[in-house]
Amino acid sequence: MTPSTPEPAPAVLHPLPEPGGVWLTTPRLTLRRPVMDDLEGYRRVHGDPRTYAHAPASRPDAERCRERLEEDLDAWRDHGVGYAAVIDTATGELVGWAGLRRQRPDGRPVLLNLYHRLVHARLGQGLGRELARALLTWALEWREEPVGALVDEGNHASLATCRSAGLLEVGVRPHADGKPMVAFEAPELIVAGATEVGGVDRDEVLDLWMRVNEAGGAVGFVPGTPRGDVAVALDTHLEAVRAGRALLVTLRAPDSGLLALGFWLAPGSRRQEHVAWLVRLMVDPERQGRNLGRLTLAAMTGVARRELPHVRLLRLDYRGGLGLGRFYEANGWTEVGRIAEGLRMGGDDYRDDVAMARRVDGRPLLPDGGF
Repeated sequence: MTPSTPEPAPAVLHPLPEPGGVWLTTPRLTLRRPVMDDLEGYRRVHGDPRTYAHAPASRPDAERCRERLEEDLDAWRDHGVGYAAVIDTATGELVGWAGLRRQRPDGRPVLLNLYHRLVHARLGQGLGRELARALLTWALEWREEPVGALVDEGNHASLATCRSAGLLEVGVRPHADGKPMVAFEAPELIVAGATEVGGVDRDEVLDLWMRVNEAGGAVGFVPGTPRGDVAVALDTHLEAVRAGRALLVTLRAPDSGLLALGFWLAPGSRRQEHVAWLVRLMVDPERQGRNLGRLTLAAMTGVARRELPHVRLLRLDYRGGLGLGRFYEANGWTEVGRIAEGLRMGGDDYRDDVAMARRVDGRPLLPDGGF
């Protein structure tokens, strides 16, 4: 694949932190599960009318702040996810409130509502984008509910934040107060195993693979490779899916357009039955810069955790020279081997052949399992 400049991914310490415990981190911020002692900071964030410029009627008074904080605590207790206190990691100051809350809007299926609100002094610093990207990435790895957001059509900063995080516009829907809002949803995650592979559109997948090739993506081929050669590789993977030795994971837009994909392959060795290999991770080149690389990688890990319960270790190989190592390391993977100039791309173009791994649960890799 051809990722954009990587950012450190959420450092998930535990999918369900204890009250007051760290949930995840971003380059500048720490999100922690709230406690009732956060009430003063909660009121400071939500009591400032400048932070509700696009929805002044929604600003809570002091008593409503208490009620809403209690609702946040209940959400964490009942659903294992919710809105959290946002802390400036460098200063320890509480600078906002952000997270994911289970909701059932207008009788629609349950979704996780993506939310963030920052103190006025920290607006315009890119923190909203940082939060939205980290939260959406975490959700695609650790949760199965779809993610959505409602944004005032005049709030251009929040609209841009949603788009850069990887959310996709799906129309206009009313807010709880009846006001029309722009609705966003995360890409749809679809997993194809042996029983579902018959519904896969082979030509659509092949078209995406060819576009990634021509954009210089590291997916096994170089620009100019004949379509027939790529088709042979694709058919090999699809046959492995049919045989139960692989899974095809795709991310799709609401209009069913294919955005990204990857395969999990079984290693074929009895002593490596606990290992799954990630291959052909690719994102539509026209969608670069929309966080889709991180989202796809996170979704792949979540699929491995849910669909492959016997798997403990994840592996992948990549070609050097494209900055992919930084991308994978930022998302929890560790380099475990490198052969300098192990790959010849053509002519005098030699690249390193690099191996990476991570545990499914995100914990550190330890030699010999820590024994």
